Amino acid sequence: MSGSTNENSAKIILKANDQEFFVIASPHMAAKWRNDKTIPLIDVVQNFDVFTTPSGSITGEFIRPSKGTLESAFGTDSVDTIVKKIVSEGTEQPM
Repeated sequence: MSGSTNENSAKIILKANDQEFFVIASPHMAAKWRNDKTIPLIDVVQNFDVFTTPSGSITGEFIRPSKGTLESAFGTDSVDTIVKKIVSEGTEQPM
């Protein structure tokens, strides 16, 4: 997956342990979900994958962090819990 522009996708980015983690979501759905938790989270994110970039920046190659990295940054390696936290607290940016 590369960092190409896509108007049907957005990144929701959350910084933890001086590293940025993100999920791929449908544009503007995170804000709707924050105000209406009856919206299924799967309607917000395009999948339940958490990504980062090798340099820690939001450009470049998307990689899946190790369970150890997730545990260190979020106190859990549960991807479902981490995705929910990123959507709840993260900042949306267009791709």
